[in-house]
Amino acid sequence: MTDIKIEDIAFWIIISLIIALAIWLLSGSPTDTSAIIALAVFIAASEILIWKSLFNIDKRTAIGFEKIKNSIENLKIDLNKK
Repeated sequence: MTDIKIEDIAFWIIISLIIALAIWLLSGSPTDTSAIIALAVFIAASEILIWKSLFNIDKRTAIGFEKIKNSIENLKIDLNKK
C-alpha cells in the first residue's frame, strides 16, 4: 500500500484550486488580473511540489545504486578470497 504524504495531498488540493479558478473565471466572477495572479501562484506551488518529488526519487535512486555498488564490491572481494 502506498504512503500518502502531505505533499501529495497539497499537490491535489492545488490542482483542484487551479481547476476551480478556471471554472470561476469562465463564469466571469474574478477580475482578469486577480485570476492570473492566483493561477500563477497555484501553478508555481504545484511545480515546486512536483520538483520536490522528482528530487526525492532521484535521491532514492542514487542511494540504491550506491548500495548495489557496495554489494557488488563485497561479492568481488569474497570471490577473490575463494
